[in-house]
Amino acid sequence: MKENNVEIKVNESLSVEEVAAVYKETAFDKPLEDKNRLQEMINHTPLVFSAWRNGILLGFARCLTDFEYFCYLSDILILPAYQKQGIGKILVDEMKQYLGSKTTISLRADERALGFYKQLDFQPTDKMYRIHREG
Repeated sequence: MKENNVEIKVNESLSVEEVAAVYKETAFDKPLEDKNRLQEMINHTPLVFSAWRNGILLGFARCLTDFEYFCYLSDILILPAYQKQGIGKILVDEMKQYLGSKTTISLRADERALGFYKQLDFQPTDKMYRIHREG
């Protein structure tokens, strides 16, 4: 799909280097030193939407899903130079269309991104729990 001169690809092969570069440039809180761990993360992510312009990876949305009932939007990152251009919205819209109306999409949002998610019709919930692990 191409919109806003941005091409969205589904499950396009991404290298560890490409993924690590986007995490690093966006200052996303994820340990990046262990390339094997990043590769395992990539290998076991069932659904990724990536945004490209002229062959350059602008960002991606990483989803953990059963493709029927539930999708957890684990990460959505856009390179700082391309933020505020609607690319994140395009990724989420593509995800919603791809998964269909039966699949619930959930996420845990950083405080700084709450306005972004509200604009995209995400509803706040206070029922998310986690077991925190190291690293």
